[in-house]
Amino acid sequence: MFRSCVCACVLVSCSVGAASGAGGPFATGVMSYEPGANVPGVYQNPAVATGAPERFTGEGVFPTAVTPFNPPFGADEIVGVGQGGHLTLSFDKPVRNDPLNPYGIDLLVFTNIFFAGDENDVAAGRFGSLAGAVIEVSNGGGWVPVPGVGALPVFPTLGYLDVAGPTVFEPGNVLSDFTMPVDPAFDPIGRTFAEIVAAYGRSGGGMGIDLAGTGLSEITMIRFSNTGGTYYIDAVAAVTPVPAPGGAVLLGLVGLSALRRRR
Repeated sequence: MFRSCVCACVLVSCSVGAASGAGGPFATGVMSYEPGANVPGVYQNPAVATGAPERFTGEGVFPTAVTPFNPPFGADEIVGVGQGGHLTLSFDKPVRNDPLNPYGIDLLVFTNIFFAGDENDVAAGRFGSLAGAVIEVSNGGGWVPVPGVGALPVFPTLGYLDVAGPTVFEPGNVLSDFTMPVDPAFDPIGRTFAEIVAAYGRSGGGMGIDLAGTGLSEITMIRFSNTGGTYYIDAVAAVTPVPAPGGAVLLGLVGLSALRRRR
């Protein structure tokens, strides 16, 4: 409960810092932004939603590693979308609906939602939500809504795989993978911190989106809007395809054959 209170209290007390870098699988550009209602001024910098999600938050205020119980909260880390607002981001290369993507998930959205924990570091519920959120995607030919956003599981961000507990005051050494989704069938409520980290595997969390539901084979833009409440966006990432085991074996056999020929 203490961690929840700290995160909630400092949420509106940070000063604006440098924006995240961009590139790779992450959104690279801001096409438009309107904060909407009830978004504090320090959380109205849309450039922070480009680049990778935050791994370490609260420098100068409450410096801690980002975990599912301890979210990013700096004004240089998250941007708000209030009622009537919108945020439109672009990618420098298409995000594809790839059948090789784990669990059929093609796109990950990272927010400041986190688990409210009890004294035993058991996830008792989520703090924050995407209530009222509308997410649309485009390949340049018009906007298509992502169906069922409110029903998609949201897995809070995990910055490092070797953190010893929910609140750690130093960065970890083993980075999570922000392009790898969590198994959407996993239910973290009632699980301990250690069980949640284990279930994440290599993943850094995020809400997974399957582009198949949009009918688009690829996208280059994503737009967040809001019909009620306020939510915060940290980053958006394309999922990295995982080669099918058969393809990997075939590739290995081809390589071995070539090696034998050279010999």
